[in-house]
Amino acid sequence: MKLGLGDVLTMTQGKLVSGSALSEINSVSIDSRTLKAGELFVAIRGPRYDGHSYVSHAVNRGAAGVIVEEPMDVEPSVFQVKVLDTTRALQDLAQSIRERSNVAVVAVTGSMGKTTTKDAAAAAIGSCQDVLKSEGNLNNQYGLPLSLLSLSEEEVAVLEMGMTSSGEIKRLAEIAKPNVGVLTNISTVHLEFFDSISEIAEAKGELLEALSDNSVAVVNADDPLVLEQVRKFNGRKIRFGFTKDSDLRATQFSCSSDGIRFRAEETGASVEVSSCLRGRHNVYNLLAGLAAARALDIPLQQAVSAVRELKPSPHRGERLAFANKVVLIDETYNSNPRALEYAIDALVDEPAGRKIAVLGSMFELGVVAERMHREAGRYAATKGVEFLIGVGVLGRHIVEGARETGMLDENLEACDSATDVPILLADLIDSDAVVLFKASRSVGLEHAVESLACSLREEFN
Repeated sequence: MKLGLGDVLTMTQGKLVSGSALSEINSVSIDSRTLKAGELFVAIRGPRYDGHSYVSHAVNRGAAGVIVEEPMDVEPSVFQVKVLDTTRALQDLAQSIRERSNVAVVAVTGSMGKTTTKDAAAAAIGSCQDVLKSEGNLNNQYGLPLSLLSLSEEEVAVLEMGMTSSGEIKRLAEIAKPNVGVLTNISTVHLEFFDSISEIAEAKGELLEALSDNSVAVVNADDPLVLEQVRKFNGRKIRFGFTKDSDLRATQFSCSSDGIRFRAEETGASVEVSSCLRGRHNVYNLLAGLAAARALDIPLQQAVSAVRELKPSPHRGERLAFANKVVLIDETYNSNPRALEYAIDALVDEPAGRKIAVLGSMFELGVVAERMHREAGRYAATKGVEFLIGVGVLGRHIVEGARETGMLDENLEACDSATDVPILLADLIDSDAVVLFKASRSVGLEHAVESLACSLREEFN
């Protein structure tokens, strides 16, 4: 991407207050710590930090220009553009880049599985076309624009869209103008910010409302709330799932020590899919990615060949195995009630090993938080988890729920912090064991995984 100062002024409707009109930028940054020479720094005013405090640092690192809401004291060689709202300016830059490009955009949203679906779609589409995919968790009002602003010569952009309030996905869709919209599922997440799951469904459905009639909606055929939202869209639909009504259907599902296996079937084609990913929920993620590729006319066989090599993203089902005796399953990126149930299902489906679950607090559940944590404990107990550790204040409710269901006290532990977990596990994983770790990210459970992994490497090497 190359933009001149004139482009920046036009795209943001900003005013040049100082600097050279001959300057040119090659990319955009909102983080002065990672900014590279020649980039444009946008001084975002966020909930915790004000980018205006870091303008001088950005200039010292070689910024070609800065976008601000109030003029700053910067070197004359650096152009400075004043706008009313720097967040809006970042989004307007991205929207303009999107409108100038010929790229096809695939947008992925849903309550769970967005990142794995995004990765699967990018892999499947990448078997035929050059693909840009949003990295990490760049799925919000800042991250999605930054992804679009990194476009180069790619033919397709696969972007993740997250939200915590109504209107967010609508705005992201205005910026990205998706050609394909993927809705993975709708579940009880973010109840701290919504009064009901129906409101969550409406907020997720904003993606489908934003699609033009010549776009394609890729939707979960097994989720009634998704199907209710898809009624808002009049264009082409590709439904995925296990149900017979699916346009892309999974059959013959099985799991083993190597991962999952199923057949992906559509009219006129049936292809075996094998993956190192675990759990029935990942069948949906892979199907959604394959369906997104089919929406862009990628042949099913070619798309399937590409997703077979897909590995779990960091902290999203990563497996660490030690001397064929102990397996740690790192699901510490985030957690919600439905995703936790999926993770427990995958744990008990493990072909061998003592099943141990380390389950931490799940946040953003509002007034139903205590009840849902108790229900999670009951679910773990009834599914056959042999030992359970609850981490954090809400994690204690998970333990209480398991106890209410009949799980023995000798198989239950509770602790306040993730730092206590390795000590509690020390005597439990001497023999054959599979240990699941899952919690909301702020619990910091990934540090317990790292600590245990370090100890096990020393023990078994």
